[in-house]
Amino acid sequence: MKINPVIVTLKNNVTITIRAALKTDAEGLLEAGWRYLQESPYLITSLNEFNYTRPQEQAWIRSLNESDNSLLLVAVSGNRIIGNLQLSGESRSKIRHNALLGIAVRKQWQEIGLGTALIRTAIDWARARGILKNIWLHVHATNGRAIALYKKTGFIETGRQPEYIRDPNGGYTDNILMGLFLRP
Repeated sequence: MKINPVIVTLKNNVTITIRAALKTDAEGLLEAGWRYLQESPYLITSLNEFNYTRPQEQAWIRSLNESDNSLLLVAVSGNRIIGNLQLSGESRSKIRHNALLGIAVRKQWQEIGLGTALIRTAIDWARARGILKNIWLHVHATNGRAIALYKKTGFIETGRQPEYIRDPNGGYTDNILMGLFLRP
């Protein structure tokens, strides 16, 4: 097993489970992904670009599960995926100590501790494995709630790409690169 399930009681007093994604989660992750895109202006994939199939999703789950420096977590309430986090570890030998973090949480489950729980679970896993030394992420400069979450969990701003993200209205937003350094 990649990681033992973690039981968390959120600020709304609902108890959820965070666990490694399984191949059987493909349909639930596709449904969650579609919902994330409808609910958040901060994802870089647009709805018309989100056209993955169940076999493609299963292959993605399998690839992350088979990699010793990658992780795919799902947060589950009942039988429904309400959030997920991926650590995509680099494959090349000189940089395989790095992983890129991506996280999404359903809107109704935000600001009650789920994002924090997902990130802390991933960080604990990375520290215990000892392979990853750096976790990186990208965030819209205008996404203050996400930036606050990342800072709360130990990430620091390491760079900025001006006007990197094109908004639907034609404007541009900076991309912030943040990192967490796991070395002692």
